Amino acid sequence: MLVLSATNLLTEMMFGWTLVLPKIEEDTSKFMVAEDDVSWLVSLPFILIPTFSLLAGTLAEYIGPQRLLVIAMFPVAGFWLLLAFGPYLWLLYLGRALLATSAAVVFTILNPLLAELYPARCRGLAGIFPKVVGCAGMLLSYLLAYFLSWDMATAISAAPFLPLPFMLLFVPESPYWLVRKKKLDAAEKSLKLILQRDSDVVEELNAIRNTTNPDQSEVKNLLKELRKTHNAIPVVLLITLFMLREFGGRGPVFNYTVYMFRKAGMQLDVFFCTVFVGVTRLVSTCVSACTLDLVGRKTLLVGTSLICAISEGVLGIFLFLEIEEPTWVPLACVIAFVIGYGLGLGTIPGVLVGELLPSPVRSLGSAVVIFSSFLAHFAVNFVFLKMVASLGLGLMLFVFGGANLAVVPLVWFFIPETKGRTLQDIEKAFVLKRKQQGQDNSAFEMPSNA
Repeated sequence: MLVLSATNLLTEMMFGWTLVLPKIEEDTSKFMVAEDDVSWLVSLPFILIPTFSLLAGTLAEYIGPQRLLVIAMFPVAGFWLLLAFGPYLWLLYLGRALLATSAAVVFTILNPLLAELYPARCRGLAGIFPKVVGCAGMLLSYLLAYFLSWDMATAISAAPFLPLPFMLLFVPESPYWLVRKKKLDAAEKSLKLILQRDSDVVEELNAIRNTTNPDQSEVKNLLKELRKTHNAIPVVLLITLFMLREFGGRGPVFNYTVYMFRKAGMQLDVFFCTVFVGVTRLVSTCVSACTLDLVGRKTLLVGTSLICAISEGVLGIFLFLEIEEPTWVPLACVIAFVIGYGLGLGTIPGVLVGELLPSPVRSLGSAVVIFSSFLAHFAVNFVFLKMVASLGLGLMLFVFGGANLAVVPLVWFFIPETKGRTLQDIEKAFVLKRKQQGQDNSAFEMPSNA
Protein backbone atom coordinates (compact mmCIF):
# COMPACT_ATOMS: atom_id res chain seq x y z
CA MET A 1 0.00 0.00 0.00
CA LEU A 2 2.78 2.43 0.93
CA VAL A 3 4.65 1.91 -2.36
CA LEU A 4 1.58 2.46 -4.50
CA SER A 5 0.52 5.43 -2.39
CA ALA A 6 3.94 7.01 -2.84
CA THR A 7 3.22 7.48 -6.54
CA ASN A 8 0.76 10.19 -5.51
CA LEU A 9 3.74 12.21 -4.27
CA LEU A 10 4.24 13.16 -7.90
CA THR A 11 0.84 14.77 -8.38
CA GLU A 12 0.83 16.78 -5.14
CA MET A 13 4.50 17.81 -5.28
CA MET A 14 4.01 18.90 -8.88
CA PHE A 15 1.17 21.22 -7.80
CA GLY A 16 3.06 22.37 -4.69
CA TRP A 17 6.09 23.25 -6.85
CA THR A 18 4.29 26.38 -8.06
CA LEU A 19 5.30 28.06 -4.79
CA VAL A 20 8.86 28.46 -6.22
CA LEU A 21 7.66 30.52 -9.19
CA PRO A 22 8.20 33.91 -7.47
CA LYS A 23 11.83 32.88 -6.87
CA ILE A 24 12.18 31.85 -10.52
CA GLU A 25 10.94 35.29 -11.57
CA GLU A 26 13.57 36.93 -9.37
CA ASP A 27 16.42 34.71 -10.62
CA THR A 28 17.58 36.04 -14.01
CA SER A 29 20.88 34.16 -14.14
CA LYS A 30 19.60 31.58 -16.65
CA PHE A 31 16.54 33.09 -18.33
CA MET A 32 13.77 35.62 -17.89
CA VAL A 33 10.32 34.47 -16.72
CA ALA A 34 7.44 36.82 -17.50
CA GLU A 35 4.03 36.95 -15.84
CA ASP A 36 2.46 35.08 -18.76
CA ASP A 37 5.06 32.32 -18.35
CA VAL A 38 4.04 31.94 -14.70
CA SER A 39 0.38 31.58 -15.68
CA TRP A 40 1.18 28.93 -18.26
CA LEU A 41 3.53 27.01 -15.99
CA VAL A 42 0.78 26.84 -13.37
CA SER A 43 -1.95 25.89 -15.87
CA LEU A 44 -0.03 23.48 -18.11
CA PRO A 45 -0.75 20.31 -16.06
CA PHE A 46 -4.48 21.12 -16.02
CA ILE A 47 -4.45 20.97 -19.83
CA LEU A 48 -2.15 17.96 -20.32
CA ILE A 49 -3.45 15.66 -17.56
CA PRO A 50 -6.99 15.33 -19.00
CA THR A 51 -5.55 14.87 -22.48
CA PHE A 52 -3.19 12.05 -21.49
CA SER A 53 -5.62 10.44 -19.03
CA LEU A 54 -7.68 9.08 -21.95
CA LEU A 55 -4.53 7.55 -23.45
CA ALA A 56 -3.49 6.14 -20.06
CA GLY A 57 -6.85 4.40 -19.62
CA THR A 58 -6.50 2.73 -23.02
CA LEU A 59 -2.85 1.74 -22.51
CA ALA A 60 -3.65 0.19 -19.14
CA GLU A 61 -5.84 -2.39 -20.86
CA TYR A 62 -3.07 -3.32 -23.28
CA ILE A 63 -0.03 -3.58 -21.01
CA GLY A 64 -1.53 -3.80 -17.51
CA PRO A 65 -2.13 -1.05 -14.92
CA GLN A 66 0.77 -2.01 -12.63
CA ARG A 67 3.22 -2.24 -15.53
CA LEU A 68 2.05 1.11 -16.95
CA LEU A 69 2.53 2.72 -13.55
CA VAL A 70 6.11 1.39 -13.39
CA ILE A 71 6.87 2.70 -16.90
CA ALA A 72 5.42 6.12 -16.06
CA MET A 73 7.43 6.47 -12.83
CA PHE A 74 10.88 5.45 -14.11
CA PRO A 75 11.78 8.77 -15.83
CA VAL A 76 10.16 11.06 -13.20
CA ALA A 77 13.39 11.78 -11.30
CA GLY A 78 14.99 12.84 -14.59
CA PHE A 79 12.05 15.15 -15.32
CA TRP A 80 12.56 16.92 -11.97
CA LEU A 81 16.29 17.35 -12.67
CA LEU A 82 15.51 18.73 -16.13
CA LEU A 83 13.16 21.21 -14.49
CA ALA A 84 15.87 22.19 -11.99
CA PHE A 85 18.96 22.49 -14.19
CA GLY A 86 17.70 23.14 -17.73
CA PRO A 87 19.53 26.24 -19.03
CA TYR A 88 16.65 27.46 -21.20
CA LEU A 89 13.09 28.55 -20.50
CA TRP A 90 11.64 26.07 -22.98
CA LEU A 91 13.23 23.24 -20.97
CA LEU A 92 11.30 24.49 -17.92
CA TYR A 93 8.11 24.11 -19.94
CA LEU A 94 9.22 20.68 -21.20
CA GLY A 95 10.03 19.38 -17.71
CA ARG A 96 6.66 20.58 -16.40
CA ALA A 97 4.85 18.97 -19.35
CA LEU A 98 6.65 15.63 -18.93
CA LEU A 99 5.81 15.53 -15.22
CA ALA A 100 2.16 16.14 -16.16
CA THR A 101 2.13 13.13 -18.52
CA SER A 102 3.38 10.84 -15.75
CA ALA A 103 0.90 12.40 -13.32
CA ALA A 104 -1.92 11.63 -15.78
CA VAL A 105 -1.08 7.93 -15.47
CA VAL A 106 -1.13 8.14 -11.66
CA PHE A 107 -4.47 9.97 -11.61
CA THR A 108 -6.05 7.44 -14.00
CA ILE A 109 -4.56 4.17 -12.77
CA LEU A 110 -3.92 4.44 -9.03
CA ASN A 111 -7.41 4.31 -7.49
CA PRO A 112 -8.79 1.54 -9.75
CA LEU A 113 -5.64 -0.53 -9.14
CA LEU A 114 -5.88 -0.10 -5.36
CA ALA A 115 -9.55 -1.12 -5.44
CA GLU A 116 -8.69 -4.27 -7.39
CA LEU A 117 -5.77 -5.21 -5.14
CA TYR A 118 -7.26 -4.73 -1.67
CA PRO A 119 -10.22 -6.54 -0.03
CA ALA A 120 -13.37 -4.75 1.08
CA ARG A 121 -12.40 -4.64 4.77
CA CYS A 122 -9.51 -2.20 4.14
CA ARG A 123 -10.31 -0.75 0.72
CA GLY A 124 -11.28 2.64 2.16
CA LEU A 125 -7.93 3.03 3.93
CA ALA A 126 -6.11 1.84 0.79
CA GLY A 127 -7.98 4.39 -1.31
CA ILE A 128 -7.31 7.36 0.97
CA PHE A 129 -3.72 6.56 1.98
CA PRO A 130 -2.35 8.01 -1.31
CA LYS A 131 -4.03 11.29 -0.36
CA VAL A 132 -2.28 11.22 3.03
CA VAL A 133 1.09 10.66 1.35
CA GLY A 134 0.26 13.29 -1.27
CA CYS A 135 -0.64 15.92 1.34
CA ALA A 136 2.67 15.23 3.10
CA GLY A 137 4.42 15.64 -0.25
CA MET A 138 2.75 18.98 -0.92
CA LEU A 139 3.73 20.20 2.53
CA LEU A 140 7.30 19.10 1.81
CA SER A 141 7.21 21.14 -1.42
CA TYR A 142 6.10 24.22 0.51
CA LEU A 143 8.96 23.82 3.00
CA LEU A 144 11.57 23.24 0.28
CA ALA A 145 10.31 26.30 -1.60
CA TYR A 146 10.63 28.45 1.51
CA PHE A 147 14.06 27.37 2.75
CA LEU A 148 15.96 26.69 -0.51
CA SER A 149 16.62 28.29 -3.86
CA TRP A 150 14.16 27.28 -6.53
CA ASP A 151 16.59 25.03 -8.43
CA MET A 152 17.78 23.19 -5.29
CA ALA A 153 14.19 22.75 -4.08
CA THR A 154 13.27 21.30 -7.48
CA ALA A 155 16.31 19.02 -7.61
CA ILE A 156 15.66 17.60 -4.13
CA SER A 157 12.09 16.86 -5.24
CA ALA A 158 13.58 14.17 -7.49
CA ALA A 159 14.91 12.15 -4.53
CA PRO A 160 11.78 10.09 -3.67
CA PHE A 161 11.40 9.02 -7.30
CA LEU A 162 14.83 7.41 -7.63
CA PRO A 163 14.00 4.19 -5.68
CA LEU A 164 10.22 4.25 -6.24
CA PRO A 165 10.06 2.64 -9.73
CA PHE A 166 12.19 -0.29 -8.56
CA MET A 167 9.95 -0.78 -5.51
CA LEU A 168 6.88 -0.78 -7.79
CA LEU A 169 8.27 -3.84 -9.57
CA PHE A 170 7.35 -5.89 -6.50
CA VAL A 171 3.71 -4.75 -6.51
CA PRO A 172 1.41 -7.49 -7.91
CA GLU A 173 -0.50 -6.91 -11.12
CA SER A 174 -4.26 -6.50 -11.01
CA PRO A 175 -5.90 -9.96 -10.93
CA TYR A 176 -8.87 -8.51 -12.85
CA TRP A 177 -6.62 -7.49 -15.74
CA LEU A 178 -4.82 -10.85 -15.67
CA VAL A 179 -8.15 -12.69 -15.90
CA ARG A 180 -9.17 -10.51 -18.85
CA LYS A 181 -5.88 -11.50 -20.52
CA LYS A 182 -6.55 -15.23 -19.79
CA LYS A 183 -3.52 -15.39 -17.49
CA LEU A 184 -5.27 -17.39 -14.80
CA ASP A 185 -2.11 -18.80 -13.21
CA ALA A 186 -0.67 -15.31 -12.89
CA ALA A 187 -4.00 -14.06 -11.49
CA GLU A 188 -3.96 -16.83 -8.87
CA LYS A 189 -0.37 -15.97 -7.93
CA SER A 190 -1.30 -12.29 -7.63
CA LEU A 191 -4.25 -13.12 -5.36
CA LYS A 192 -2.02 -15.23 -3.12
CA LEU A 193 0.29 -12.25 -2.65
CA ILE A 194 -2.67 -9.98 -1.92
CA LEU A 195 -4.77 -12.19 0.36
CA GLN A 196 -1.96 -14.10 2.09
CA ARG A 197 -4.47 -16.95 2.57
CA ASP A 198 -4.66 -19.81 0.08
CA SER A 199 -8.16 -20.76 1.24
CA ASP A 200 -9.68 -17.54 -0.13
CA VAL A 201 -7.86 -17.49 -3.46
CA VAL A 202 -10.05 -19.93 -5.39
CA GLU A 203 -13.26 -18.27 -4.21
CA GLU A 204 -11.99 -14.79 -5.09
CA LEU A 205 -10.68 -15.96 -8.47
CA ASN A 206 -14.06 -17.49 -9.34
CA ALA A 207 -15.81 -14.27 -8.31
CA ILE A 208 -13.53 -12.26 -10.61
CA ARG A 209 -14.07 -14.67 -13.49
CA ASN A 210 -17.84 -14.36 -13.12
CA THR A 211 -17.68 -10.59 -13.72
CA THR A 212 -14.79 -10.51 -16.22
CA ASN A 213 -14.22 -11.92 -19.69
CA PRO A 214 -11.29 -11.63 -22.14
CA ASP A 215 -13.27 -9.68 -24.76
CA GLN A 216 -13.42 -6.70 -22.39
CA SER A 217 -9.73 -5.87 -22.95
CA GLU A 218 -10.31 -4.73 -26.55
CA VAL A 219 -10.89 -0.99 -26.98
CA LYS A 220 -13.89 -1.44 -29.27
CA ASN A 221 -15.45 -3.78 -26.72
CA LEU A 222 -14.66 -1.34 -23.91
CA LEU A 223 -16.58 1.36 -25.77
CA LYS A 224 -19.42 -1.08 -26.34
CA GLU A 225 -19.47 -1.95 -22.62
CA LEU A 226 -19.43 1.75 -21.73
CA ARG A 227 -22.65 2.24 -23.70
CA LYS A 228 -24.48 -0.34 -21.59
CA THR A 229 -26.78 1.38 -19.11
CA HIS A 230 -25.59 -0.44 -15.96
CA ASN A 231 -21.97 0.47 -16.83
CA ALA A 232 -22.70 4.03 -17.93
CA ILE A 233 -24.71 5.01 -14.83
CA PRO A 234 -21.79 4.88 -12.33
CA VAL A 235 -19.54 6.70 -14.83
CA VAL A 236 -22.10 9.51 -15.22
CA LEU A 237 -22.62 9.69 -11.45
CA LEU A 238 -18.89 10.04 -10.82
CA ILE A 239 -18.47 12.65 -13.57
CA THR A 240 -21.27 14.66 -11.96
CA LEU A 241 -19.76 14.28 -8.48
CA PHE A 242 -16.27 15.36 -9.59
CA MET A 243 -17.55 18.31 -11.61
CA LEU A 244 -19.69 19.54 -8.71
CA ARG A 245 -16.61 19.33 -6.50
CA GLU A 246 -14.66 21.45 -8.99
CA PHE A 247 -17.51 23.96 -9.33
CA GLY A 248 -17.53 23.99 -5.52
CA GLY A 249 -14.32 26.00 -5.69
CA ARG A 250 -11.70 23.63 -4.34
CA GLY A 251 -9.16 24.96 -6.88
CA PRO A 252 -9.62 28.66 -6.04
CA VAL A 253 -9.74 27.98 -2.29
CA PHE A 254 -6.35 26.22 -2.39
CA ASN A 255 -4.73 28.25 -5.17
CA TYR A 256 -5.98 31.70 -4.14
CA THR A 257 -6.05 31.33 -0.35
CA VAL A 258 -3.85 34.35 0.26
CA TYR A 259 -5.87 36.41 -2.23
CA MET A 260 -9.07 35.58 -0.31
CA PHE A 261 -7.50 36.52 3.02
CA ARG A 262 -6.28 39.85 1.67
CA LYS A 263 -9.65 40.53 0.03
CA ALA A 264 -11.19 40.04 3.47
CA GLY A 265 -8.81 42.62 4.93
CA MET A 266 -6.41 40.18 6.61
CA GLN A 267 -2.69 40.78 6.19
CA LEU A 268 -1.10 37.36 6.61
CA ASP A 269 2.34 36.10 5.70
CA VAL A 270 2.05 34.17 2.43
CA PHE A 271 4.21 31.26 3.53
CA PHE A 272 2.71 30.71 6.97
CA CYS A 273 -0.80 30.96 5.52
CA THR A 274 -0.01 28.29 2.94
CA VAL A 275 1.72 26.00 5.43
CA PHE A 276 -1.16 26.33 7.91
CA VAL A 277 -3.63 25.27 5.23
CA GLY A 278 -1.32 22.42 4.20
CA VAL A 279 -0.96 21.11 7.77
CA THR A 280 -4.73 21.29 8.32
CA ARG A 281 -5.38 19.37 5.13
CA LEU A 282 -2.82 16.69 6.05
CA VAL A 283 -4.25 16.17 9.55
CA SER A 284 -7.87 15.99 8.34
CA THR A 285 -6.91 13.56 5.56
CA CYS A 286 -5.20 11.30 8.13
CA VAL A 287 -8.41 11.33 10.21
CA SER A 288 -10.41 10.41 7.10
CA ALA A 289 -8.09 7.47 6.38
CA CYS A 290 -8.62 6.14 9.92
CA THR A 291 -12.41 6.50 9.96
CA LEU A 292 -13.62 5.81 6.41
CA ASP A 293 -13.94 2.03 6.79
CA LEU A 294 -15.80 2.55 10.08
CA VAL A 295 -18.18 5.40 9.24
CA GLY A 296 -18.91 4.66 5.58
CA ARG A 297 -18.57 6.66 2.38
CA LYS A 298 -22.05 8.21 2.08
CA THR A 299 -22.33 9.61 5.59
CA LEU A 300 -18.87 11.15 5.55
CA LEU A 301 -19.22 12.56 2.04
CA VAL A 302 -22.62 14.13 2.75
CA GLY A 303 -21.45 15.61 6.05
CA THR A 304 -18.23 17.09 4.67
CA SER A 305 -20.00 18.52 1.61
CA LEU A 306 -22.30 20.38 4.00
CA ILE A 307 -19.30 21.67 5.99
CA CYS A 308 -17.68 22.99 2.80
CA ALA A 309 -20.94 24.57 1.59
CA ILE A 310 -21.66 26.26 4.93
CA SER A 311 -18.11 27.58 5.36
CA GLU A 312 -18.18 29.12 1.87
CA GLY A 313 -21.65 30.54 2.50
CA VAL A 314 -20.60 32.19 5.77
CA LEU A 315 -17.47 33.68 4.20
CA GLY A 316 -19.58 34.83 1.23
CA ILE A 317 -21.96 36.70 3.56
CA PHE A 318 -18.99 38.21 5.43
CA LEU A 319 -17.49 39.56 2.18
CA PHE A 320 -20.76 40.50 0.45
CA LEU A 321 -21.91 42.62 3.40
CA GLU A 322 -18.35 43.98 3.84
CA ILE A 323 -18.29 43.15 7.54
CA GLU A 324 -15.03 44.29 9.09
CA GLU A 325 -15.25 42.51 12.45
CA PRO A 326 -14.43 39.94 13.70
CA THR A 327 -11.29 39.59 11.58
CA TRP A 328 -10.83 35.88 12.44
CA VAL A 329 -13.95 34.84 10.47
CA PRO A 330 -12.25 34.49 7.04
CA LEU A 331 -9.47 32.35 8.50
CA ALA A 332 -11.98 30.18 10.39
CA CYS A 333 -14.10 29.70 7.24
CA VAL A 334 -11.13 28.70 5.07
CA ILE A 335 -9.86 26.29 7.73
CA ALA A 336 -13.37 24.79 8.08
CA PHE A 337 -13.48 24.26 4.32
CA VAL A 338 -10.02 22.62 4.34
CA ILE A 339 -11.09 20.31 7.19
CA GLY A 340 -14.27 19.30 5.35
CA TYR A 341 -12.33 18.80 2.14
CA GLY A 342 -9.66 16.68 3.82
CA LEU A 343 -12.16 14.57 5.77
CA GLY A 344 -14.31 13.57 2.83
CA LEU A 345 -15.01 15.79 -0.16
CA GLY A 346 -11.41 15.70 -1.33
CA THR A 347 -10.70 12.05 -0.56
CA ILE A 348 -13.83 9.91 -0.97
CA PRO A 349 -14.57 10.64 -4.67
CA GLY A 350 -11.18 9.12 -5.56
CA VAL A 351 -12.01 6.00 -3.55
CA LEU A 352 -15.37 5.73 -5.34
CA VAL A 353 -13.61 5.78 -8.72
CA GLY A 354 -12.05 2.43 -7.84
CA GLU A 355 -15.18 1.02 -6.19
CA LEU A 356 -18.16 2.14 -8.29
CA LEU A 357 -16.76 1.67 -11.79
CA PRO A 358 -17.59 -1.83 -13.09
CA SER A 359 -14.73 -4.15 -14.03
CA PRO A 360 -15.40 -4.04 -17.81
CA VAL A 361 -14.94 -0.25 -17.93
CA ARG A 362 -12.84 0.49 -14.85
CA SER A 363 -9.75 1.79 -16.68
CA LEU A 364 -11.60 3.59 -19.46
CA GLY A 365 -14.26 4.93 -17.07
CA SER A 366 -11.58 6.29 -14.74
CA ALA A 367 -9.93 8.05 -17.69
CA VAL A 368 -13.23 9.67 -18.70
CA VAL A 369 -13.91 10.82 -15.11
CA ILE A 370 -10.40 12.30 -14.71
CA PHE A 371 -10.67 13.96 -18.13
CA SER A 372 -13.95 15.67 -17.19
CA SER A 373 -12.72 16.62 -13.73
CA PHE A 374 -9.56 18.35 -14.94
CA LEU A 375 -11.34 20.20 -17.71
CA ALA A 376 -13.70 21.61 -15.08
CA HIS A 377 -10.74 22.33 -12.78
CA PHE A 378 -8.94 24.26 -15.52
CA ALA A 379 -12.07 26.20 -16.47
CA VAL A 380 -12.87 27.23 -12.88
CA ASN A 381 -9.32 28.38 -12.13
CA PHE A 382 -9.01 30.16 -15.47
CA VAL A 383 -12.16 32.28 -15.06
CA PHE A 384 -12.03 32.73 -11.28
CA LEU A 385 -10.31 36.13 -11.13
CA LYS A 386 -12.37 37.45 -14.05
CA MET A 387 -15.61 36.37 -12.37
CA VAL A 388 -14.52 37.88 -9.06
CA ALA A 389 -13.80 41.18 -10.85
CA SER A 390 -17.34 41.25 -12.29
CA LEU A 391 -19.43 39.60 -9.53
CA GLY A 392 -17.33 40.03 -6.42
CA LEU A 393 -15.74 37.35 -4.25
CA GLY A 394 -18.77 37.15 -1.96
CA LEU A 395 -21.16 36.14 -4.77
CA MET A 396 -18.61 33.69 -6.19
CA LEU A 397 -18.43 31.96 -2.80
CA PHE A 398 -22.24 31.62 -2.81
CA VAL A 399 -21.97 29.88 -6.20
CA PHE A 400 -19.24 27.57 -4.87
CA GLY A 401 -21.29 26.78 -1.77
CA GLY A 402 -24.35 25.97 -3.92
CA ALA A 403 -22.33 23.45 -5.97
CA ASN A 404 -21.09 21.72 -2.80
CA LEU A 405 -24.64 21.70 -1.46
CA ALA A 406 -25.79 19.94 -4.66
CA VAL A 407 -23.41 17.07 -3.82
CA VAL A 408 -25.64 16.13 -0.87
CA PRO A 409 -28.77 14.90 -2.76
CA LEU A 410 -26.62 13.36 -5.49
CA VAL A 411 -24.76 11.18 -2.99
CA TRP A 412 -27.71 10.48 -0.70
CA PHE A 413 -30.19 9.36 -3.36
CA PHE A 414 -28.08 7.95 -6.20
CA ILE A 415 -24.71 6.65 -4.98
CA PRO A 416 -24.79 3.35 -3.07
CA GLU A 417 -22.82 2.75 0.12
CA THR A 418 -19.69 0.74 -0.73
CA LYS A 419 -18.31 0.19 2.77
CA GLY A 420 -17.56 -3.51 3.37
CA ARG A 421 -18.96 -4.63 -0.01
CA THR A 422 -16.99 -6.56 -2.59
CA LEU A 423 -16.47 -5.07 -6.03
CA GLN A 424 -18.67 -7.82 -7.45
CA ASP A 425 -21.55 -6.88 -5.12
CA ILE A 426 -21.24 -3.19 -6.01
CA GLU A 427 -21.21 -4.01 -9.71
CA LYS A 428 -24.31 -6.21 -9.37
CA ALA A 429 -26.15 -3.42 -7.53
CA PHE A 430 -26.41 -1.35 -10.70
CA VAL A 431 -27.45 -4.38 -12.77
CA LEU A 432 -30.16 -5.36 -10.28
CA LYS A 433 -31.39 -1.78 -10.02
CA ARG A 434 -31.68 -1.61 -13.79
CA LYS A 435 -33.61 -4.91 -13.87
CA GLN A 436 -35.95 -3.75 -11.12
CA GLN A 437 -36.66 -0.57 -13.04
CA GLY A 438 -37.40 -2.64 -16.14
CA GLN A 439 -39.78 -4.87 -14.18
CA ASP A 440 -41.52 -1.85 -12.67
CA ASN A 441 -41.98 -0.33 -16.12
CA SER A 442 -43.32 -3.63 -17.47
CA ALA A 443 -45.77 -3.89 -14.59
CA PHE A 444 -46.91 -0.36 -15.17
CA GLU A 445 -47.48 -0.99 -18.88
CA MET A 446 -49.37 -4.28 -18.55
CA PRO A 447 -52.85 -2.87 -17.87
CA SER A 448 -52.70 -0.65 -20.95
CA ASN A 449 -51.73 -3.63 -23.12
CA ALA A 450 -54.49 -5.82 -21.80
